[in-house]
Amino acid sequence: MGSSSCEAIDISTSARRIGVDNRISLRFYFRIADNILKQANIFRAEKNVIDLYVMLLRFSSLALETIPSHRDYRSSLKSNKEYLRMRLLDVLTELEKLKPVVQQRIDELNPKLMPRSNVQAHPANGSLGWSSAVQPSFNSYDHTKVRNPPGHNFGYMGSRGQQFLNAAPRQELFRKMSVNFRPNEETLSKHSILGPGGLGGQWQPPINVTKVQYPSNIDFSPVEIPRLDRLACLFIPDESLRSESPLELHIATTMMDTFMRLAKSNTKKNLETCGILAGSLKNRKFYITALIIPKQESTSDSCQATNEEEIFEVQDKQSLFPLGWIHTHPTQSCFMSSIDVHTHYSYQIMLPEAVAIVMAPQDSSRNHGIFRLTTPGGMTVIRNCDRRGFHAHSSPADGGPIYNTCKDVYMNPNLKFDVIDLR
Repeated sequence: MGSSSCEAIDISTSARRIGVDNRISLRFYFRIADNILKQANIFRAEKNVIDLYVMLLRFSSLALETIPSHRDYRSSLKSNKEYLRMRLLDVLTELEKLKPVVQQRIDELNPKLMPRSNVQAHPANGSLGWSSAVQPSFNSYDHTKVRNPPGHNFGYMGSRGQQFLNAAPRQELFRKMSVNFRPNEETLSKHSILGPGGLGGQWQPPINVTKVQYPSNIDFSPVEIPRLDRLACLFIPDESLRSESPLELHIATTMMDTFMRLAKSNTKKNLETCGILAGSLKNRKFYITALIIPKQESTSDSCQATNEEEIFEVQDKQSLFPLGWIHTHPTQSCFMSSIDVHTHYSYQIMLPEAVAIVMAPQDSSRNHGIFRLTTPGGMTVIRNCDRRGFHAHSSPADGGPIYNTCKDVYMNPNLKFDVIDLR
């Protein structure tokens, strides 16, 4: 069920909702949903009930609130909507079964907290409450794998998008996600599938001043989505939730040297080279097990993959998680340019553990750096920036940096990885 080393976790951050950005392809959100379910399947197999619960909550929020709020959702294929609905029903059912198991685990990890005599669901939605005296063990929980048939997912999700993981303050989130869940109109209009009409209303797509012309053969038939208040009752009070430390990321000690050999010819020409990092998840640790070199166009200060479909195809066939990217600065110092932070934004919203590695062979002070955007500071700045090319960014509201050097990345001398050169 995970290691015994635990620390407090803010569930409003762990199960945070993903904000809608209509500049991003709807298929990108579907791809995030697939990655979340993939993580959930691994945590389930490892009997890591807390991380499993958080992943299922995250998927439920994505499927209930985020995806249906996208402007392209109404015109999307009915088969995709139905597939999402079926996965959502499976997940909500599993969450209801899993809740007492998670509460039991929380009580075990929090002996100093006052025992919870009752974990009661909202009576209005028909869900059952459980007494702490009858909480089942994980072994008695019917943890049937969420159905995700091979070959039937949401399909290729298109080019990189940009979105922001909104982490609301704890009290505000639980006011919205409490048993007596009743969002205000602003929240509904921005995030909820229910729209400004409230819980009894019908969802309407966000208003957009740009006219969108849809093909005449699109199926606009409605697909019934479960009620949002069914999810609300599944949140466990934050003061009682514990979890292990954030997930580690392991990188082979030889990977950067291997990449520089692959980039050598471009580096001599003062051209950047980029690669994609992908890998696996095991025992709450991510491992970069594949270095993918895509077809690309390069200049002295930029690099862009030209056939991302191939990249996603490789990742999907090998069931790899997108763990970031690596690129060279042939003559510049080791830093993240304005273009770099925008590029990395899309990786980090897909998976918060994703990293950006910069290789700068001419920098005498540091020839490489492993970076992430700060959350929420740097993520907010980049989400709100519509500029392209090289440009200056304002500082985050908290006064901190836009990006930081990673401290939870480990260089692993025993880790093996594959090189997949698609050029």
